[in-house]
Amino acid sequence: MKIIKIIHANTKIEIEAEKKSFSFNRYNIQDFLTREEAKIIEKTQKQIEAIFAERKDKSNPIVIGFLSGFFDHNDKMVDASLNAYDNLSFKTQKERQEQFSKLVIKNTISSILPDLNNQMEKVEVISLDMARQKYPRSRNLSIGTYTLHPRDGLRLTRLEHYHKNLALEKDDELIVLLGRMGAKSLKIMEIDNAQKSGTINTGVDTVLVDAKGGVNFSSEFEKNKDLVVNFEGNHVDIDANLLENSLWFSDDSKLISIFESRRFNLNKIQEYTLRNTYTETFDFDFNLAGRYLTNQVDLNGEYQSISKKERFFHIEFGK
Repeated sequence: MKIIKIIHANTKIEIEAEKKSFSFNRYNIQDFLTREEAKIIEKTQKQIEAIFAERKDKSNPIVIGFLSGFFDHNDKMVDASLNAYDNLSFKTQKERQEQFSKLVIKNTISSILPDLNNQMEKVEVISLDMARQKYPRSRNLSIGTYTLHPRDGLRLTRLEHYHKNLALEKDDELIVLLGRMGAKSLKIMEIDNAQKSGTINTGVDTVLVDAKGGVNFSSEFEKNKDLVVNFEGNHVDIDANLLENSLWFSDDSKLISIFESRRFNLNKIQEYTLRNTYTETFDFDFNLAGRYLTNQVDLNGEYQSISKKERFFHIEFGK
């Protein structure tokens, strides 16, 4: 998963400085320990077994060889470990091994630059102008933190409220596509599977929208009400490439069936109820995303809430 940070910057130096600052400030040492501590302990214990088999002599080439190999020929780390090694005095070999393991782990933690560099490779920091050029199909770009859109590598999606925004975007496109297939009206109802009753939310406050084009309905969905969308009901010539150019529904079997039926003039679909869900995670790394967000947002909790909801689109088509 790639993190893209968009900033105001005019030079490569400014961008590089911001990238280092952005990465360093969000580096999580505890996360590093969780991932690597077991491996470090296992490797260290094997080395200690060999080291203590030799005489307690820091000039012994086997001792130096093991330590140098472990610390990747870092002389300062070797010297620090050997000095500490000289000062160790324990009653039993087991006690020496346990304490020396902790010492090596502590020194290893201070040598986490390769891991940090690896994390930095996942972060891209670019200016707003560069982002518009590199990701030309993005919408409403501004200063902030993004990741790649799951269905378009030339489009960015904000990290904040990632799944929530994608779910609304998917609903928006579905409404527009149905309108271009000749829909006269849509009744959109939502079921929350987390509710014990499992009943459709049919509140008395119904929102009426006159949809004449690529309108954004997200603000209406946010109100968590039933939504009625009325189209003008004109005869439409359906674009043969309508679904091929779709971001979300180019490979959706149900919408393809509706599309093919609407183009079959002798017996078109007049009425249909379509179920639309959002359950894919798209391999989204919730922990990584949370680390790079400025505001504290429960992305995983937000996704769990969205994935439990189903929307039913009852469509009446014009002739």
